[in-house]
Amino acid sequence: MVQKTAGRVTVAIAAENFGFSTETITVPAGAEVRIEFDNRDDGVPHNVAVYTDATASEAIFVGEIVTGPTRVAYTFTAPETPGNYFFRCDVHPMMHGAFIVT
Repeated sequence: MVQKTAGRVTVAIAAENFGFSTETITVPAGAEVRIEFDNRDDGVPHNVAVYTDATASEAIFVGEIVTGPTRVAYTFTAPETPGNYFFRCDVHPMMHGAFIVT
């Protein structure tokens, strides 16, 4: 779920059974992004991190790793340049998706 208000966007994403609830997050360029992250995996650490691409060598944002079940909110600024970026769980890199900036 994505909610947009004047330069800000809120995205709800959950981790459950070692997967994210969405494969794509789309936000406007330069927006303040708030990710409401719900880690539903009991006793399992997860996070949400955004990178320039799938190599995960250049971070845009790295969220705190939290052990479920718990909820946390991350806030950061989206890149100014539209394009296709990449998000993942740093603990479980097979959990990933597209972070699209429009």
